[in-house]
Amino acid sequence: RSVHAAGASRRPPMRHGLRSLAIAAGAIAGASGGLVSRPHAFSASAPAAISRRASSVHASVAISKPPLPEVVERAPATHPAFELVRVEMVDEYTIKVATYRHRQSGAEVISAQADDENKVFGIAFRTPVEDSTGVPHILEHSVLCGSAKYTSKEPFTELLKGSLQTFLNAFTYPDRTCYPVASCNTKDFYNLVNVYLDAVLSPRAKRDPTVFAQEGWHYELDAAEEPLRYKGV
Repeated sequence: RSVHAAGASRRPPMRHGLRSLAIAAGAIAGASGGLVSRPHAFSASAPAAISRRASSVHASVAISKPPLPEVVERAPATHPAFELVRVEMVDEYTIKVATYRHRQSGAEVISAQADDENKVFGIAFRTPVEDSTGVPHILEHSVLCGSAKYTSKEPFTELLKGSLQTFLNAFTYPDRTCYPVASCNTKDFYNLVNVYLDAVLSPRAKRDPTVFAQEGWHYELDAAEEPLRYKGV
């Protein structure tokens, strides 16, 4: 605040600058919980002290990441039938994601390690369409009408009623079809996975034409006097 034109006493510019620096350093130290430097106690060695103080303040406010949960820290699983392609971290959700390739078929498998008791599995297929007849959606329903190991007509409905599932469904998109399941119970989870994999890989629809007759486009007649109606998925 030295105003020389007004006749105020001259102060050495260096001292004025150091005084301001001391005040700033005191404010920083006070904000970080340290002792506040007093401006009048300033000395020629203050710049070095302030530099050290600023360094300690910078170190004290550094944000450290919390340790990863044990399940996330764990190394991804390995299997001789699969090649581990890459491992990535999704920091926003604290999830470790490993991508595998099945050596024989080339199928891609993604495994996500998360600190969550809910266990999730999904299998997806590319099902691009060529017309609007709804074939992928008909297939989605048809493969859930029994399989080689599970011959029940509607295992999907039975799982909804009798399992400990937390999620059980299937989705048809314009270019893919997905079959996800989830459960917090490990034994129930692997049973759901077993049923769904057998359904999509060995469906009863492959050898029983009545499945498509039921799920695909067809005519229905409830009474002789009523007109024929289109039905189906």
